[in-house]
Amino acid sequence: MSDDRQPTVAEITREAQTRCLAIGSGALEAVEALRAELEKNPTLGRRAQSAVGGMKIYTTRLEATYIRPALTVTYVYDAPPPEPGLIRIALVSPVRFAGGGSEL
Repeated sequence: MSDDRQPTVAEITREAQTRCLAIGSGALEAVEALRAELEKNPTLGRRAQSAVGGMKIYTTRLEATYIRPALTVTYVYDAPPPEPGLIRIALVSPVRFAGGGSEL
């Protein structure tokens, strides 16, 4: 099997990891699973906006589980698909619903 494309590498930034740990309840594990999936399928997510320098910003939502809230994850492609490159998971935020508390 010959594949000339270089693999995509995804990483979780220190800031995103810190946010995951602050959220707790399995957030880091969920984002780590997303990171692994992005390396296999770098076209996941919804394009949020263009950035300078050829980078593209994407977001996705991880649905809530019984132990953690829904999460919005923002990541940046330094070379957007289909080009191989580096994906940086930059921001993780719990989804807050209008008029509700933090409980789901």
